[in-house]
Amino acid sequence: MIFTRNFVIVALINFFVMTAYYLLFVISSPYAADRFNASPSMAGLVAGMILMGCLAGRFFTGRIIAKTGFRVVLFSSIILYTASLGLYLLVDNLPFLMAVRFLNGIGVGCIGTVTSTLVVHIIPPHLHGQGINYFSLSSILALAFGPFFGLLLLQYVTFTEIFLLCAALGVVCFALAALLTVPPLEEDPVEAGATDSAFSLSSYIEYAAVPIGTMVLVICAGYGGVQAFMAFYAAEAGLDGIASTFFLIYAATAFCLRPIAGKMLDKRTPNVVIYPALILSSLGFLLLGTMPSATGLMLAGFLLGAGVSNIQTASQTISVRLVSKRRFGPATSTYFIFLDLGVGMGPYFLGFTVPYAGYKGMYLACMGLALISIPLYFLVHGRKAKRPS
Repeated sequence: MIFTRNFVIVALINFFVMTAYYLLFVISSPYAADRFNASPSMAGLVAGMILMGCLAGRFFTGRIIAKTGFRVVLFSSIILYTASLGLYLLVDNLPFLMAVRFLNGIGVGCIGTVTSTLVVHIIPPHLHGQGINYFSLSSILALAFGPFFGLLLLQYVTFTEIFLLCAALGVVCFALAALLTVPPLEEDPVEAGATDSAFSLSSYIEYAAVPIGTMVLVICAGYGGVQAFMAFYAAEAGLDGIASTFFLIYAATAFCLRPIAGKMLDKRTPNVVIYPALILSSLGFLLLGTMPSATGLMLAGFLLGAGVSNIQTASQTISVRLVSKRRFGPATSTYFIFLDLGVGMGPYFLGFTVPYAGYKGMYLACMGLALISIPLYFLVHGRKAKRPS
């Protein structure tokens, strides 16, 4: 059974944390510009600082889970997360704001890793594909609601009131965590005798998850370009009024298709999900690069929602199936590190193409990344993929 009491609680915690994350992401740049007269590039850096914090948090969390268990990490992460949200109320200069964003990111990264790892422990192994996909719907809903309410609230309330609302969501997460019955970590007899050093990279990174992580990094670099430059692309194409529709269609498509993909992952090899998803992603980027219209934008949202979204959860499922239960934490951390690196660094490198090819040309470059991911996936996993046992 997937929808147990613990599963629902963990999904709700993830939903509230990610809703606040996306809400603050869309208002952080306007806040920096309005409050501290930050330049566009500096405002973008302020927004992106949370991603650097996420990477830092994810890097250490897997090992700490293996050492201390879920409960300690979850409560500590929620306390740090909620405290960092409260610090927004004390910000009085730009460097302080960037530091708060970094701390906030550490909290988000830690909570995201512990909830994603915990839910894998809660779900029976033969239902990992479906369970991870159902759990990921909490993030998809947050992606739809967070930016929407962030931009809406920005029109009617002050920044202070928005920060208080997000801090209140942190308190709600703490209350929900208190209701959890956290399962103990099972000791692997082989790994129990292995050397575990704080100075060993294997204590933080699961090497078995690195190959599939490289494919995730490449495809997510392309999607990072979509997230970062959609507003500019829409303005260039005269589609300002419907740019937000793209993300709603993306979220709705992912919400509908991920449960189906999850069932396929539990019955067949991941190839039946990932290869079609990579092709759909390529077509989505192609539409953005060649059909700058309302119809093209909405179709691209559908194709990328069916493509990139399912690649992400299928790859996470692969990551945890490659390791023992004791290594679920480091494997999950490794997966998200590569995902965050792709989404975070992709826009930086893709941005160099804009002066020469425009945003349409940049999205064609994203299509190139999706096409490269097809043989890359074959090399790192596809050629040896097996049905779940």
